[in-house]
Amino acid sequence: MKEPVFVPDELDLMILEYMARDASMQFKKLAEILKVDQRTIAKRISIMKESGVFIHKVELDWSRLGIGISAYVGAETGLGEEDVKKMHDYVRKEPRIIEAYSTIGDQEYFFKVMETDLQSLREEVMTRFEPITAKLTSSIISSQIKRQDDVALLRFLRQRSFSQKTRR
Repeated sequence: MKEPVFVPDELDLMILEYMARDASMQFKKLAEILKVDQRTIAKRISIMKESGVFIHKVELDWSRLGIGISAYVGAETGLGEEDVKKMHDYVRKEPRIIEAYSTIGDQEYFFKVMETDLQSLREEVMTRFEPITAKLTSSIISSQIKRQDDVALLRFLRQRSFSQKTRR
């Protein structure tokens, strides 16, 4: 595994944990909570931004905007370089494919696709996919069990990294 570009210390992880919980938190408030100078917070966040660790993003509830179907689609190509290029071009241009990954495992590729309804997903997205793939599988998301939880993962990383050091 490659060494990360940015190696956080415990304070960096705590800053990220609080900012992941509430991205609008002011540096002054964060400095009070973490008992450090406000300039320290500003400097640390600036370094994390420059390193590409800290990304401003708005999380949307697509269902409230009429996007009612989410699906994970697996694909294999096996049809030659020409079809791989066609598939990559299609994926890059299709806005309803919101995530795309090349993988190692049962499927060569995985995509997250979102659409207003099942019929539109089938007719407007999947039928264009089929001719440029050797095998296409899909799983429609029926309910979400867990949302992405950056706070929990940051807390885990901090506890694992810094509780081990204190035990040594």
